[in-house]
Amino acid sequence: MKIMVIVGSGKTGGNTDLLCDSFIEGMKGPENQIAKHHLGKENVQPCTGCNACRAGSKTCVQKDDFPSLVHDFLESDLIVLATPLYFWGISARLKAFIERLYCLGEKDEKGFYFKYPHKKIVLLATCADISSHFYTYELVDAYFNRLIRYMGWEDCGRYYATGCGGSFMPRRITDTRHLKGVYDMAVKLNNTES
Repeated sequence: MKIMVIVGSGKTGGNTDLLCDSFIEGMKGPENQIAKHHLGKENVQPCTGCNACRAGSKTCVQKDDFPSLVHDFLESDLIVLATPLYFWGISARLKAFIERLYCLGEKDEKGFYFKYPHKKIVLLATCADISSHFYTYELVDAYFNRLIRYMGWEDCGRYYATGCGGSFMPRRITDTRHLKGVYDMAVKLNNTES
């Protein structure tokens, strides 16, 4: 299985990055090929809505790192989207990547652009909120539910790591149970997909 992990954080070595590394460890196996992309290091600009990609070439006119990412995206069976929680939503970096996938839309039988490549998707997220309020990930869940439905993706799981980060009481993810939790999730998924 080919796996693409997209870290939607600006920090390398931060909580979201470490959560991804633990997930990757759980997915390792002789049959798996894993590519990790860190959007804090790779330049992916937001979609401008110019529609040039729908004008026949299927490529974006922007000159950034997106073409190499979309290549890995198309080649991968499982996509892991990872984000820190910013104001109850996904990061702008991850949102920019998702919006640029617009170029992959194919016309359906009615002539509308509603067909996208089928992918298995996992969502990982981190946040500082330690209390696990019901609303903490409510908007992320709503967005993700709508996204996978629209794109025709298969939801293969979500892991929400609470109580890590923040500026008032900073706490590293290494001080929580989450690295073990997401590792176990990945091992279970790996065994299911094998």
